[in-house]
Amino acid sequence: MKKKYFGTDGIRGIANEYPIIPSFLKKLAYASFEYKKKKLKKIIIGKDTRISCSMIEEALVDAFLILGVDCTSIGVVSTPILAFSTKKYKYDLGIMISASHNEYKDNGIKIFNNYGEKLSDKDELLIEKFLDININKSKKKGTFVEKKIEIDDYGSFLFNNLPNKLNLKNKKIFMDCANGSLSNIAPNFFKDLGANIIEYASNPNGTNINKNCGAMYPENLSKLTKSNDADVGLAFDGDADRVLVSDENGKILNGDDILLSIANYLNSCKLLKGNCVVSTVMSNLGFRDYLKNIGVKLYLTSVGDRYVIEKMKEICASLGGEQSGHIIFSKNGFSGDGILTALFLLCIIKEKGCKMSEISNQFKKTPQKLINFKLKNKAEKIIEDKMLQKRITKFKENDEFITDILLRKSGTENLLRFMVQCNNQDQLDLIINDVKKIIENIDDY
Repeated sequence: MKKKYFGTDGIRGIANEYPIIPSFLKKLAYASFEYKKKKLKKIIIGKDTRISCSMIEEALVDAFLILGVDCTSIGVVSTPILAFSTKKYKYDLGIMISASHNEYKDNGIKIFNNYGEKLSDKDELLIEKFLDININKSKKKGTFVEKKIEIDDYGSFLFNNLPNKLNLKNKKIFMDCANGSLSNIAPNFFKDLGANIIEYASNPNGTNINKNCGAMYPENLSKLTKSNDADVGLAFDGDADRVLVSDENGKILNGDDILLSIANYLNSCKLLKGNCVVSTVMSNLGFRDYLKNIGVKLYLTSVGDRYVIEKMKEICASLGGEQSGHIIFSKNGFSGDGILTALFLLCIIKEKGCKMSEISNQFKKTPQKLINFKLKNKAEKIIEDKMLQKRITKFKENDEFITDILLRKSGTENLLRFMVQCNNQDQLDLIINDVKKIIENIDDY
């Protein structure tokens, strides 16, 4: 059965438009209560910096209190901090209010189980099944408290997951906080390790999250890292479950680069569990070839960190990730964490005594392009078009070139994503122009 509301990363939409409205959010709270077989005693809620977060939190809390569920709000935190806190402080469910890298008008809900892990597709389907049930009010109303999170606990947890002790004295780091969840956390966290931090986009006002900043703007990160003579540049997304990195020359390390650097390091230390890595079908062909050549087995999944995590659990892998920058460590409760990823990379260059540029050029990238289409029609209509499918098949079966093409509906936005990679740039350009025309013609029909 197909999910109606949950996408690849929770439920998302435009705030104050269905389903991100109080009446639906209350139903979601009731459904979550029923999903837990009415044994839901206490939940923890975190949020990013969007202006609509308070409306969503209020609707959820009101509904849970009526059911007798105790609610703890820890305010503005990153998604990984919320996930960590859910498990650490023994909550039955964790709820993160965020639309990650989307613009401020959007918002969403991510739900975590008592282990601090995202719910499975099966669990989300079950919650959707209970959305229209009638709920009886509890005789005893739940309590609501606002609590400041213990960052020291989270910090200790992160440091315990690093390969060695980290001192960032004399390191100059450019840091783009995306006006998001880490704006008041990450700069101080890295300063405490001795780093000289150049802060950028760390003044959220409710409407500027991800606005011309953050992980979706690698050109910014590249330019500003270089112009500030920083050793490293870091750009988080709105809820900081991922990070993009720039070396001192302004070269961007995307998720493939980061994942490969960490896999290489762990492999050399004989610490890569199962001698394997999990990534998605979006990964670069050059990345895949490099891992194969060093004897590391690569497992590919559908797009979405939840599918990477599922495969990691299935094969007992310790490392996985996505090209978008989500890096998953099994020791971290299978949660993507921008801060941990950045710390791990900094540990590697510190131990090796090298610059970030020395680990940023480890494989030759196959020419690759991702194009997003805003559609008038449903994405399914485009994807299932016979003429388009025939054309894509023809390109993929051309033995003269090594080609990979992926056409899919975004799981987080109303977009059609078209990814193509080919070992010949001219052929890549030809494919892009050809497929683009077909898609635009179908959408105009």
